[in-house]
Amino acid sequence: MKNNKLIRGINYFFSFIGVVFVTCTIFLFFTNMTGIITLFSVIGLVETQSLYNIDTAAMIKGATAGIVDSLNDPYSKYLDKETWEEFKIRLEAKFGGIGVYVLRDDQGRLKIVSPIPGTPAYKAGLKHGDIIIRINGENATGMSQDEAVHLMRGDPGTQLQLGIYRESEGREYDFKIIREIINVPSVEDKIIDNGYRIGYIRLNQFHSRSAREMSDSLNKMLEQSKIEGLVLDLRDNGGGDFEAAVSIAGIFLDDKEIVSVVDAQGNKTVHRASPGKLDIPMVVLVNQNSASASEILAGALQDNKRAQLVGEKTYGKGLVQTIYSLYDGGALKLTTQKYFTPDGTDINEIGITPDYVVKNDPNTQKDMQLEKALQILRELLS
Repeated sequence: MKNNKLIRGINYFFSFIGVVFVTCTIFLFFTNMTGIITLFSVIGLVETQSLYNIDTAAMIKGATAGIVDSLNDPYSKYLDKETWEEFKIRLEAKFGGIGVYVLRDDQGRLKIVSPIPGTPAYKAGLKHGDIIIRINGENATGMSQDEAVHLMRGDPGTQLQLGIYRESEGREYDFKIIREIINVPSVEDKIIDNGYRIGYIRLNQFHSRSAREMSDSLNKMLEQSKIEGLVLDLRDNGGGDFEAAVSIAGIFLDDKEIVSVVDAQGNKTVHRASPGKLDIPMVVLVNQNSASASEILAGALQDNKRAQLVGEKTYGKGLVQTIYSLYDGGALKLTTQKYFTPDGTDINEIGITPDYVVKNDPNTQKDMQLEKALQILRELLS
C-alpha cells in the first residue's frame, strides 16, 4: 500500500513537471514566435544549402556566445573550455608566459602595462605603454584582451614572437622571447623615505593570494623598518578578484562599510570590515587604468576618510561579474550586480575623482603623483 502511494506521488510530481515544461515552452513559442521561426529557418538553410560543411558543435558554441553578446555588455562573456582554463590560470597567478599585463586603451589598442621585474618580458626590454601589433605573426588589431593573453601564454621553453609599436620613438620593434613559468606576485614593496619611515606598496592585481601577500608585506615593513606612513599604488591595476578587494580593504578599515552590491532584483548586500585595522597615515595613487577591484578599494578608503587619493580619475567599472561553470567544461561570466562606494556613489562609467588631481608628464621620468603623495605624508608625520 505504501509503495503504491509512493509510486502515485512520483507520477504526480513528474506529471506536474511535464505540464510546467510544456506550458513554458508554449508561452515562449507564442511570445517569441518570429524569432524562433527565424532561428530554425536559418539552421535549416545552413544545413541544406550552405556551400561549406557545417560543424554542429561550432554552430552551437557560436549561438551560445551570441546569446551573451546580445546583452551588449563588454564584461559578460561565454568562455569555452580552453578560455575558461586560461582564465582560472590567471586567477591563480601561475602560468607559462613572458610576464606582462595587457590592457585595451580607449582606442581599442592592446597596450603592455608594467612588465614584471625579472621576467622574460622585462629582460627583453618591453616597456610600459608599448602597443601590441602582432602576436606570432598574427595581426593584433581588433583582437580582444583575452585572445591576446591566450596567444601570449604557452609552455615554458617555447618562443613567442611579439611585434610592438613604441609611440615615444615612433617605430616598431620585433621581439623573440622564450616563455618561462611566471609566478605573479601581486605586491611589490620598498622603503621610499627612511627619514620619515614611509613605505611603498605597489598592488599589481587582485587574485586569490593578494590579501595574504599584502598582509605579509605590511608586517615585514612594520617590524623591520618600523614604517609610520604608507603609499599604496593602484595605478594601472585593472582589478581582479572581488573578494580580494574586500579583504584588503578590511586590513585598513575598522568595522566600516567597504562596498555594497545590488542585484537585478534590487537585493542589496553590504560588505563590512572586521574590527581591527592598520592605523598609519596613507595615500593611495590611482590613474585612468585603475579599475574594478582597484576602485572598490580606493572608494572604500576615500569615503571612510581613511586615505587621500592622488592621481587621475579612475576607469569607472562599477559592475560585478559572477562565473557559472557550464556542462561543456566552459563557463559563463555574467554581470550580476552593480556596486556602490560606502557613500552610495555609483561610479560605473564615471570613475572616482582623486582628492588631488595630478598628471604625470609622459616626456619626463619624474613621478609627480608619487612626489605629491610623499609631500602629503611628510606633512602628516611632521
